[in-house]
Amino acid sequence: MEWALALIPTFLGLYVGYTLHPGMGMLPGGVIGASIGVALYFLFKDLKGRKIEPISFSVGLGAFTVFSATGLFLTDHLWSENIITISAVKLSVIFMALLSAVEISKRVNLEKILSKEKFKNRGSFIFDTSALLEDKILDLFDIGLFNGTVIVPQFVLIELQKLADSSDNEKKEKGRKGFEIVEKIKNIPDINFKIDDTITYEEGKVDEEIVNLARKFSGQIVTLDYNLTKMAQLQGIKVLNLNHLSEILKPTLLPGQKVMIQIIRRGKNKEQGIGFTEDGTMIVVEDGGNFVGTNHEIVITNILRTNAGKLLFGRINPK
Repeated sequence: MEWALALIPTFLGLYVGYTLHPGMGMLPGGVIGASIGVALYFLFKDLKGRKIEPISFSVGLGAFTVFSATGLFLTDHLWSENIITISAVKLSVIFMALLSAVEISKRVNLEKILSKEKFKNRGSFIFDTSALLEDKILDLFDIGLFNGTVIVPQFVLIELQKLADSSDNEKKEKGRKGFEIVEKIKNIPDINFKIDDTITYEEGKVDEEIVNLARKFSGQIVTLDYNLTKMAQLQGIKVLNLNHLSEILKPTLLPGQKVMIQIIRRGKNKEQGIGFTEDGTMIVVEDGGNFVGTNHEIVITNILRTNAGKLLFGRINPK
């Protein structure tokens, strides 16, 4: 298919080149056609897997027509009788018109402009699969955190469908729950909900395409995925990781405070015990190894911040 896209404009170029200057013959026309064909081959190769927006394509085609027609008209009365010179100039005009049209078509997105006008100063949020599997995401809509343009890529819906069709009951339930959450988000008032289908699904490239969409819409990614968060942040993309949000909202325990927990297992060292607070924060009890299965009042002695969140250290007998 890609080579067809290159060969078609090549043969058309034979005719175009001949009609531009009949004295040039078929060879220069073929050079023009082949050159345009090669350029379009790489252009379409770059656009492979992406849908061409009709408005952008139309604007680009119109720009190419205007630029090339104007340039050829201006160069039609060159003070030269040299066919090679005339051919080179006209070929340059066509290439410049093509490149200009491609750049213009890339930058024209009428839907994005209208969306910005309607939802000014609100921003765009691109949701990945992990965010749409989280029940509490709807509570964040209730408080107005995502009061703007909500974008769900079509390839994320495909991932939800694969989960819903799974033979594993747990995965099937997750997929169905994800679809229910999407439907509820779609029906929330004052939300500009959009399913983006400009990128086709390719397994193993979902994170990369989410980043591309965030860059395209100048939006913010909403996820629970740690690796996606890091990859996006390294590329300068804003990310709202719901795990980080929950960490921020957890009640803060400070060194010296006391908390009652159950020691449920031993730590890395046999002297250590592991327990959890009510909000799920892990506490390493330095002297709790011999008290597994019992409840004790722990005194917080230290706090360590890790990539996974806060890790607390404490003792039963701090002295």
